[in-house]
Amino acid sequence: MPPGKARAMVTSMPKCVYVLHGSDQFLLDAHRKEIVETVIGDADPQVCVSTLDGTAELAAVLDELRTLPFLASRRVVLVRDADAFIGAHREKLEDYLKNPSSTGTLVLVAGSFPKNTRLYKAVAKVGEIRDCIADPKRDLGRFLQSAATKRGKKIAPEAAELMIACKGADLAALNAEMEKLSLYVGQCGNITADDVSTLVVSTAGPAAFALTNALTAGDAAGALTALDGMLTQRGEEFKTLGMIAWHLRKVLKVRQLLDSGTPGPEACKAARVFFDQRGFLGMVQRRPLAKVEEDFRRLIRADLGMKSGLDATAALQQLVVGLCG
Repeated sequence: MPPGKARAMVTSMPKCVYVLHGSDQFLLDAHRKEIVETVIGDADPQVCVSTLDGTAELAAVLDELRTLPFLASRRVVLVRDADAFIGAHREKLEDYLKNPSSTGTLVLVAGSFPKNTRLYKAVAKVGEIRDCIADPKRDLGRFLQSAATKRGKKIAPEAAELMIACKGADLAALNAEMEKLSLYVGQCGNITADDVSTLVVSTAGPAAFALTNALTAGDAAGALTALDGMLTQRGEEFKTLGMIAWHLRKVLKVRQLLDSGTPGPEACKAARVFFDQRGFLGMVQRRPLAKVEEDFRRLIRADLGMKSGLDATAALQQLVVGLCG
């Protein structure tokens, strides 16, 4: 599981303390699970893991850490929503880390963990700190490659690209789809674009690619209808923008190849255009390179506008109409 901005992953030698901080629930859960599995191994978590919340007394947490593990070499004491706990017991926690339990691992899950504190430095010295902050610039392709590797698979770049276009930057959704794909391909070690098309795209709902189909056809009314069907809940705006960007990258690639003399079918294959190649080529033929470059400028203006407070629906509507012109 790729940790985004996290420091090194859990090593084979468990630490006495881990701090997970940030708002990305997928990363928080994934790191927590991996730490617990690494610390207790095959032991029963029912008897080796104690979970407390941020209102816990320090004495109770320390007692749990110093309690000898049952049928295991170590035990885990997990404090959720630990911001208030950390704030109330910062100095005592620093003292504890000078002589921590030899059989207990403390895991603190907090919203934030400032670097400019003595406790941060103390934890960094004897434990590990994991940033679980949502990062819009995360390399999703690398995330999918890592998720595939964890399952003994490889995912083709075009397959990863298709998944990202369909699912956006939702790490939990991407990870869940990777699990399904790994089971779907069985003993085969490679996940292809066809696999993604069959298992992910086909179950994503009719609106998933209706927008790019309408853009390909130059159908402004159809594009607006598809757009309306995609913007059904908050957070879909940038996922939709990402799908449009994915479509435009393919348009640019095919346009450049055609201009260099590459035959249409070969250009489509190189750009990983697998569906309705005839319609796609017809659309590209209607858009010279200068027009494609203007399309990208429209995309950038929409992106900047949405990030600066412009109504996202209006920005996307203007964008798709312009791309159909």
